[in-house]
Amino acid sequence: MQVRHDTSLLEKAIEQVLLRASIPTLQAQAEALEKTNKAVAIRRIATGAAIALVAIGLGLGIKFALDRDLTLASPEPQIEAQVRPDPTPQLPKVALGAQDIHAPKPGQPPSQPDIVTTNFTKFANRQVELLGRNWTVSVGHHFDNEADTSWKRAWCYTLTDVNGVEVKVELASRLTPAAQPIAPTANLATMQHAELDINDVLTLASKCPWADREFSVSDLQVPPSVKGPKPLPPVSQPRLPAPSVSQPLPQQEFVAADEFDIPGGDYRVEKEVPLELCTSLCQSEAQCRAYTYNKTARWCFLKDRVGEGQRFIGAFSGMKKTAPTAGNAAGQWR
Repeated sequence: MQVRHDTSLLEKAIEQVLLRASIPTLQAQAEALEKTNKAVAIRRIATGAAIALVAIGLGLGIKFALDRDLTLASPEPQIEAQVRPDPTPQLPKVALGAQDIHAPKPGQPPSQPDIVTTNFTKFANRQVELLGRNWTVSVGHHFDNEADTSWKRAWCYTLTDVNGVEVKVELASRLTPAAQPIAPTANLATMQHAELDINDVLTLASKCPWADREFSVSDLQVPPSVKGPKPLPPVSQPRLPAPSVSQPLPQQEFVAADEFDIPGGDYRVEKEVPLELCTSLCQSEAQCRAYTYNKTARWCFLKDRVGEGQRFIGAFSGMKKTAPTAGNAAGQWR
């Protein structure tokens, strides 16, 4: 005989017991889910803020770029009070011939005048061909102020390149507009360094583009230290002074070389002396091995050693035959 019992109440009691036992677990799961949702929300907020900052940065960058382009494209304001002349303008060229250098040349645009004013000084250029080279002869006229109608002083010079070094050769100067040019104004060493003699410098000085008139070589005022614009007649051999009875001098003691220079070895310079005295001085001094005489300036360079002779127009050199390298140097001069 089977007996059936009603267990529904028991099952409900067990279900209630299990449900109560699972409450802490459900609460823990709910808290974990809430924390997860908060973390996700915070992450989304941070991501959105970062995206917003990036967008703002891009927007500011584009704005700055556009503003810069507009600034570069817009013309600068003209402020007359701050405009200053260029202290080193390009010097214009003045054509040869007797014309008013204040007026532009025929066919030349007005934007390229013949005269440029810088710090109350007007400059003018002229191209001159000499010794197979083109020389730029420049003249500067100084004014005391912009209102002056006449310049106060003027000077003329040229620039040349010597072994990669720019050498400035002062050609002439005028103290007043009524004065004739004084030329040459460069020293002898500078002229020799530029491979020019006094006659070459005087020729260039006669081509200076002065603002009022032209001057020929004969118009130039030569300083007292330079005797005459024309060279002395060429001397093939020096005339030795007559030997004295007590100290007879040997004949043909020097090897002479006209139009040659012996660079270096200068231990004394005698100025404003004749060629004969220069030869006599070297002959009478044991230290002297050779000499070079500038025929135009009349300068005597006494030398204690003999170097290699170089061609130089306007110079006369003599070398004692007793010098150690006299034979070699004499051979180079021939």
